[in-house]
Amino acid sequence: MIHRVKATINLSALRHNLNVARTYTNKRNLVAVIKANAYGHGLLQAAEALQDADVYAVTDVDEADQLAASGTDKPILILQGLIERTDIARIARAGYQLVVHNTEQLNWLETELGKVAKATALTIWLKTNSGMNRLGIMPDDVLETYQALQNKSWCQKVILMTHLANANLLDSALNQQQLDCFTKTAEQVPDAETSIPASSGLLADFGVNANWVRPGIMLYGSSPFPYADDKLRREKFGLQAVMSLQARIITIQQCKAGDNVGYCSQFICPQDMRIGIVSVGYADGYPSNAPNGTPVLVNSKRTTTVGRVSMDMLAVDLSALPEAQIDDVVTLWGEDLSLDEVAEHTGILSYNLTCSIASRVEREYLS
Repeated sequence: MIHRVKATINLSALRHNLNVARTYTNKRNLVAVIKANAYGHGLLQAAEALQDADVYAVTDVDEADQLAASGTDKPILILQGLIERTDIARIARAGYQLVVHNTEQLNWLETELGKVAKATALTIWLKTNSGMNRLGIMPDDVLETYQALQNKSWCQKVILMTHLANANLLDSALNQQQLDCFTKTAEQVPDAETSIPASSGLLADFGVNANWVRPGIMLYGSSPFPYADDKLRREKFGLQAVMSLQARIITIQQCKAGDNVGYCSQFICPQDMRIGIVSVGYADGYPSNAPNGTPVLVNSKRTTTVGRVSMDMLAVDLSALPEAQIDDVVTLWGEDLSLDEVAEHTGILSYNLTCSIASRVEREYLS
C-alpha cells in the first residue's frame, strides 16, 4: 500500500539488467557502478543484488566505507579519486581500488602511504583525459606516470582508463577521436589492462578491446541514449525498470473552462475539466520543471500533468478517466511508463530523476 508517495525498487530487475550487461561484455570484467546511493536506488540493496559483478564502483571513500561495513568482500573502486589527504589512510587500510586522475595525487600517495601501518598495496586506475576534459592525466604524461607507479611498493597493479563524453550520441566524431587517442596512449604500455565503456559505450560496442567495462544507468533499467530514437530505447536492449514511483489522488476538482490550475496560472482549462490532485511534488524528487503534458498513469491508464508542480503536489487531467477517484494510484514512472520518457518530457536526465528522490519518500524493496 502507498501512504503518500512510494518508490518501489525491483531487485530482480536489477539482477536481470546485470545479466543483460554481461551479454554485451564478451567475457570482459564488469564493474557495477553503484555510486550516488546506486543512482538513488539504495547502495547496500543494489550491491546485494549485483553481487555477481566483478567490482563495485562508488564515488568516494565515505561510500566505500559504508559498503565495506555491510560485509562485502568484493573489490571496491573509488571513482572520484582522492578528495583530501586524509582519505589515503582509510583507502590503504581497507585496500580499496583508486582512480588517480592527476599527478599531484601521486605526490600525496607517496607522502602519506609511508605513514600508514599495515597498508595494502593498491590497484590504481590511471585515468587518461582523452578528450572529455573533466578528469584525467594528459596523454603525453601517461607513460611516465605509469612507469613511476610500477616502481612503487604500494602499487600492485595499474589499469588504464578513460571516459567517453559523447558515447550516447552515436554519430559524434568525438567518440572516434577519444578512442584513437586512448588506443595510441595505451600502446605505450601494452601490458596494462584497460577500461573504456560505460553503459552507452558498452551497448554501442565502443572500446571492444578494453579489458574492463563499467555499466551504470543500464543496470537501473534506463537506456543511455535519447528517448526520441525508438530503436535505442530500454525495451530494445531487454532492460527492465528497477524503480517505480507512485503516489495517490488526494482530491478531485471540477474546473470550468477558463479556470487556472496551480501556481502562476501555468495551465488554463480550455474546457470544463476534471482535475486530480496527486500527493507528490518536487520535495519528493519529482521534477519541478515538468511541463503541462508530462505523462503519468492513473490506475494504469495514461493521462498527463497540468499546471506547475508544487512542493508536495501536482495536478493531472482526469477528463477522459471518469472512473478515477480519490485514493487511486498514480504512477509517475515505472515498468509501464518509462523513466526515459518522463526524462524526455522534462529535459532532465533519467540519472538525475532517480538520484533526486528525497529521503522522505518511502522505499519498498522487492526481491
